[in-house]
Amino acid sequence: MGSFYIQTKGQAEIDLTQRLPSLDYLDGIFTPNFVNAYQENSGTDGSQLTSVSFGRGAFTANFFMAANSYTDHQLLRHELYQLFGQRQLMRVRSGDDPDKCFYGRPTNFPLDSLAEGNNDFKFQITFEVSSGFMHSVRRSDQIKEESFGMNLIEPKPIYNHSDNHFLIYNASDIKLDPYYQRHDLKINMVIDGPVTITNKTNGTSWSYKEKLTGKTSIVLDGLITYKEGKQATMNTDFGFIQLEVGQNEIVVSGTATIHDVTFSFPYLYLS
Repeated sequence: MGSFYIQTKGQAEIDLTQRLPSLDYLDGIFTPNFVNAYQENSGTDGSQLTSVSFGRGAFTANFFMAANSYTDHQLLRHELYQLFGQRQLMRVRSGDDPDKCFYGRPTNFPLDSLAEGNNDFKFQITFEVSSGFMHSVRRSDQIKEESFGMNLIEPKPIYNHSDNHFLIYNASDIKLDPYYQRHDLKINMVIDGPVTITNKTNGTSWSYKEKLTGKTSIVLDGLITYKEGKQATMNTDFGFIQLEVGQNEIVVSGTATIHDVTFSFPYLYLS
């Protein structure tokens, strides 16, 4: 038994077991949704695989809550439905896996008495996870220390560099792909001229072509490029960077001096 945290946009995180002291979080499990698409060819045996994707996942959380009386039972029931009935997307994490979270919405969950004449609850909430993944709570450039089940390595990966050749470690269970899968990947740079970033591990690359005067902030946010906060994608070759699982060899080339390059992304997990 442990803590169970929920947070909606613009609000502070709530530990439900502190908010409702009689509530015990028992356990929870995330189940990914594998979606395989096939093409059927008339007159031909078998099917041809056309795509593999991850659909809406589900996290199932199990709880027990004691109620001293029927009145207490009704008040607790109302409080729970009020907390989960705000229509907003929730960030949810548990105390037994505190460095992972998911963003989801609860489905219908009955809050009935444990048995006739007993006011206690034992119930289950299933959350729909539209992204299809669990996420690291902190982004790659904010990771402080290794946590169980996060695929991290020693020495701790580095995501901020000022040289032209370095490694970027993707601790996710899957390849990060901002183009085809719209995954969250930001590359923040301070440069002073044209530059090309290439992931030699998979051949993806992106180039910024405009001449710059002095140190300039450039951000590649997925497929969109920003210069000093203003969109500047037209000054690029419209490329993108993918990150394979594990180590990725990154090369920065061009006439620019590289003052700072930071790869920032959440790790994505299938459990």
